[in-house]
Amino acid sequence: MSRPAVIIEVSSPGWAFWRAVLDTCIGLVVGTLYTFVGIVVVGVVGEEALSSLYVQIDLDPLFRASMGVFLLAAAVLAIVVPTVMVIERFAALRAVEAAGRRDPEAVPQRALRLELRSSPAALLRTTGTAVFWSLVGIGVLCALALLFAEDLREDAVMWVVLLVFVVLASGAAGVRRLGRRWVERDAARMGEQWGRWKRLVPPAVTADADRRDAAMRAVVPGWLVAPSARVLARIANVLLTATVISLAAFMLSVFMRQQCRTCDPVYWDEPIENGIDVLSLTSGAAIAVCAALGILAWVGGVVLQFARERALTRWVSDGAPRRVDVSLIERVLSGNRAMVRLQLGLSAVGAAGLMVGTGAIWAEWTGMDARAVVLVAATLIVLALVVGWTDARRSRRERQLARDTLFPGDVGPIGDETPAAARRRRQRR
Repeated sequence: MSRPAVIIEVSSPGWAFWRAVLDTCIGLVVGTLYTFVGIVVVGVVGEEALSSLYVQIDLDPLFRASMGVFLLAAAVLAIVVPTVMVIERFAALRAVEAAGRRDPEAVPQRALRLELRSSPAALLRTTGTAVFWSLVGIGVLCALALLFAEDLREDAVMWVVLLVFVVLASGAAGVRRLGRRWVERDAARMGEQWGRWKRLVPPAVTADADRRDAAMRAVVPGWLVAPSARVLARIANVLLTATVISLAAFMLSVFMRQQCRTCDPVYWDEPIENGIDVLSLTSGAAIAVCAALGILAWVGGVVLQFARERALTRWVSDGAPRRVDVSLIERVLSGNRAMVRLQLGLSAVGAAGLMVGTGAIWAEWTGMDARAVVLVAATLIVLALVVGWTDARRSRRERQLARDTLFPGDVGPIGDETPAAARRRRQRR
């Protein structure tokens, strides 16, 4: 009699490495965007409401150079992140295929199946298409400018720029064709995996439900249920609402001073002028407070997730089957682990330091030791990669132990499911 289908935690050294690289890149993207917003807010608040202090510190050259670093970082990340995503998904596919060969009745976790719901090369094809048409649009604008502006036709730089866009568009078209060929090449591989999952997931979920019903009911440790997900969601919503209101007030203060980039600044009578200064300063301070509270909430979330992981691992370490409400442990089993959240934070801080430090070097700003900042930022990025990579093996071991003990079924992100479909899936489980 063959062994029943079962859902397992699939991983491999190669996929774990590229997953850690991808998570580090996501942290870099988040850090770069937050640093850009922070520079804009600090620059406007300093220039409008704290002009004397702003001029005394002389932050304007640093911020202007950092904007150039932001553009360069955005261009690099726009190329690196899709490339890493494609490599990571191919590594995930190889890990899934290897697991299937070792155990034909094994099904990978839901998060990995959702990641592979399309061919890894489909992202390459999509990226090539988006970049191709973007470059074509910009190239057409340059060509029209050369066509209708005689002085531009005599400028050799514009012809070089147009040639660069043509070359880049040709490269993007080549990437799109390569992605299309790889999608066709991997169609049989992907079809085989999708067929296996469609056949094995329902009996695997049923088998887990039967094992769970046969086990003794147990009380979940307090660390796993307090504070509840609803309380955490309310805290996050309050912080998000306060941040949005602060940003809206800040943008209103900017708009009241200057309605457009090329418009002349607007000067109001003294009470209104002072009110705009107060609004700008207050909203900027509120944004800073929300950012500080957000950082504290993030640190608390990492600590809470780590404590829950440790509590769950200690609880199931004896291997005795238990029956619990799966919804209480679903986030611990399928959400980002504490070390992954720490990895995202470290890489985001590293991106911010790298952006500001490089801007200080470019501007020759002497307000800080720019090279030391860049060195520390690069160290944080490497440390983030190491933290995520080294946690992968422990993550698989601990989550597999929880699966073997609690039989949670097909837990994980809902993907394309509607909330109602997700509730029905939990009710069936």
